[in-house]
Amino acid sequence: MSTHSPTKAVTETDDLEQGSLGKESPNPILHRERHGTLFTTCAHIITAMIGAGVLGLPNAVSWLGWIAGLALISIFYATTILSSNLLAATVESQGVKHMTYRGLVLHILGPRASKVLWGFQCTLLFLAGIAYTIAAGEAGRALLVAVGHYGVDQSVWPIIVTFGGMQIVLSQFPNLDATWISSAVGAATSIGYSIIALGLCAAKASNHLGTIQGNTEVNSVNKLFNVLNALGGVAFAYNFAPVLVEIQDTIRIPPSSEKTMKKAINISITIAYVFYMAIAITGYLAFGNGVAGSILSQPDVGPVWVIVLANALVFIHMLSAVQLFTQPLFAAIEHGVARRWPASPIATSPRITKLVWRSLYIAFITFISALIPFFSQIIGLVGAVIYWPTAILFPVFVWLAVFPPRLSVHIGLQTLNAAMLIVALLAIVGSLRSIINNADTYGVFQ
Repeated sequence: MSTHSPTKAVTETDDLEQGSLGKESPNPILHRERHGTLFTTCAHIITAMIGAGVLGLPNAVSWLGWIAGLALISIFYATTILSSNLLAATVESQGVKHMTYRGLVLHILGPRASKVLWGFQCTLLFLAGIAYTIAAGEAGRALLVAVGHYGVDQSVWPIIVTFGGMQIVLSQFPNLDATWISSAVGAATSIGYSIIALGLCAAKASNHLGTIQGNTEVNSVNKLFNVLNALGGVAFAYNFAPVLVEIQDTIRIPPSSEKTMKKAINISITIAYVFYMAIAITGYLAFGNGVAGSILSQPDVGPVWVIVLANALVFIHMLSAVQLFTQPLFAAIEHGVARRWPASPIATSPRITKLVWRSLYIAFITFISALIPFFSQIIGLVGAVIYWPTAILFPVFVWLAVFPPRLSVHIGLQTLNAAMLIVALLAIVGSLRSIINNADTYGVFQ
């Protein structure tokens, strides 16, 4: 794929509002004021990364075993730090300030690659929205069960629908930059329930459970596929790449957005890694191979009021996380309508656009989430699908195109790219097999 010049890109595309996933001219002129700081950028990244997936890491380690499990968490950490910094370095390149991930790929790799990225990004943000909506429903049900206002076997879909109603209200934020307050709350709550989970696990870590080889109480075939599913679960914990460029676009200039973004990446991902390792280690020590898919679902894990508080924080965090992963899609929908029907009332009235299209989108993902509410299986699939193309493939390709390195670096990055592709494919196989095997236990509107 060849690098395209800024002039050519401008003549081939429409200049759209920043933050959209739609086509964008790589225009060096900034059309709106940005308010992002190091703090708000870290808040966005932490909200996107430290999600409900962290509560499932002890379960992932239980299948992988001590050495492989902790090594995998560390490998994904190092790989995510590297690839995120590569991508951040290209956002302001060749005299151009790119506003969206798709626009960056369009300018640097060309229209064909841009279409591929757009398909991945939209699909993956859609899946993330569903996964987090289901997580909110499960957290809400766990909270109500703990306080005695809900039965263990009662359906989760009414809670998911309630969550969807809240999302319709929150979806009226004008753009990703304006959601910094929501992300700040999301970051605080995600760190809050991570601390609670860590405390609950540490209190029982003296059990000294867990083994080098992981869970061996199943046959070799089931063991293999559960290991593959665990790969996707770990990848899900590092899944903020689809919105990295859009987050960087919220940063105010000066100083350089690249400088602020790289600092935020290193700080935020390292904070996430510390929590991931701590919860994975203490959780596996505490509960061994019998650890539940989510630490908060573990029987007798701690006092009722602590479980209630933790699940409340998860529920609140999911409100912020869904917004972070849907704002780019909101912008794409609105711009698509405006291009197709430029004279329609919906296109000419921003308020109607936001109210109608955003509400319809939220209603749709809420319906899908209520229809198939099995979060623990879907997170592996989402993680496997999201991680490689958006966090490895395109960051490596665009960086190599902008900053052609010496041969050894080129070979190293392409080797990493190929290795992570293999990991992603294996994780997808494991996740799909897990979903198919458990299909009999699923029911619509459970």
